[in-house]
Amino acid sequence: MDMRLTLLDGFRGFFLLFMMIAHVNGSFDAVMGNYNHHMLGWVEDAQGFVFISGFVVGLVYTKTLDRKGPGGMGIAVMRRIRTIYTYQAAMILSFCAVALGLAAWGLEPSVLDQYVDDPVVFTLASLMLVTGSLHMGILALYIWLMLLTPFALLAFHRGWAKWWALACVAAWLLAQSGLPDAAQIPVESALKDAGHGINIGIYFNVFGWQTLYFLGLFLGFLFARDRLDTSFLRDPHMRPVFWLAVAGMVAFAIFDRAMSLGWIEKDLRSTLWSQIDRGNMHIVYLANFLLDLFVISWLLVAGPTSGNRVLSALGHGIGWLFTRRPLVFLGQHSLQVFAAHVVLTYIIMWAMTGRELHAFWDNLLLLLSVGALFVVAWGHAKLQSLLRPRNRPTPGPLPTAQRSTAS
Repeated sequence: MDMRLTLLDGFRGFFLLFMMIAHVNGSFDAVMGNYNHHMLGWVEDAQGFVFISGFVVGLVYTKTLDRKGPGGMGIAVMRRIRTIYTYQAAMILSFCAVALGLAAWGLEPSVLDQYVDDPVVFTLASLMLVTGSLHMGILALYIWLMLLTPFALLAFHRGWAKWWALACVAAWLLAQSGLPDAAQIPVESALKDAGHGINIGIYFNVFGWQTLYFLGLFLGFLFARDRLDTSFLRDPHMRPVFWLAVAGMVAFAIFDRAMSLGWIEKDLRSTLWSQIDRGNMHIVYLANFLLDLFVISWLLVAGPTSGNRVLSALGHGIGWLFTRRPLVFLGQHSLQVFAAHVVLTYIIMWAMTGRELHAFWDNLLLLLSVGALFVVAWGHAKLQSLLRPRNRPTPGPLPTAQRSTAS
C-alpha cells in the first residue's frame, strides 16, 4: 500500500487510541493516561480526526467523481452518510432503551440521565443531530459536513476553491461571533416552557469546525488529482519557516501548561478560559493546529533529507510510528472503533461511579479498555471477510484505502 495512504490510517488510529485514553482516564486517573501529547499544546485528537477524515473523504470521493461523475459521487456520499447515521442512530436508540431499563431497576447511569429525564424529546432531538449525550458530537458533526461535501468537491472541480475558502472563513468568523450559540437560547427557552428542558447543540460548532474538515477535503481532492505538490517544503528557504513554526508550537505548549497548572494569575486565567472556546474552534486551537500540521508535514517530507541528524531521525521516526500495523488497523475500522469507544466509555463511567481503585488497577483497566478497541477492529475485519463474496478479487492498495479511510 502507498505509504502516504497508510499514514492516513495510522494517524487516524493514533487519534482514536488517545481519544479513548482521554475519555476513560477521567474515570481511572491512571498515571500513563495523564502523560501524552495533550500536554504539548491546544491540539487534541478530535481536531486531527476531523482533519484526516476530511482528507480521506476528499481522496475517495474525488476518485468517485472522476469515475462516475457528479451524480455518482453524490449518491456514493449519501450512501456513506446513511452508514454513519445508522451507527449514530443505533447508539442513540440503544442508550435510550438501556437508560430506561436501568432506571426502572434504580440503576440509572448519570451519563444517560438525559434519556431518562426526557426520553422522547431528547432522543428525537439526538436523532435529528441537533443535540446529543456525551462524546456523541463528532459523528453528528461529520454527517453535517458530509452533506456539504458534494457541493464542496464540485466547487473544487470547477475551479471555485477560493470562493469556498472565503465561505469557510466567513463561517468560522460567524462561529467566533457567538451568534450560532445565541440562536440556540430561544429554542431552548421554548422547549423549557413546553416542559422539555434539553440543551440544543452538539458541542462541536459546525461553523467553526468545518475549517479543519474542508481544509482536509481540499488537500484530499488535490491528492486524488495528483496535484498535491509538497516539494516546496524541501526548499532551503522553508527551513527558517519551519523553525519559526516550531517556536510557535513551543509557545503554545507553554501557554497550555501555564493555563492548566495555574502559572497565570487566577482572574486572568478565568477570563482566558471563558474566551478560548474549543467548541467554536477558537483561534488558539486553529492556529496551534495549523502550526502542528506544518511542522509534522515538513518533518515527513523534508526532514529525512535535511542533512540534520535530529530532524532526519524525527522525520523517519514519525513515518515509522504512523505506519505501524496496530495504528493502521485501528484507522482502517475507524467508524466501528469510534462507536465502540463511546459505548465502552459510558460503561466504564457507569461502573466507576463512586469507586476508587488502586493505581495498579487504574493503569491495567486503562490498557484493557484500549485493547478492547483492537478486539472490535479485529471483529469487524473478520465480519468483512465473511461477507465478502469468495469470487471477488482481493482489493488492491487504493480500494483498500478507500474502503477503510471512508469510515
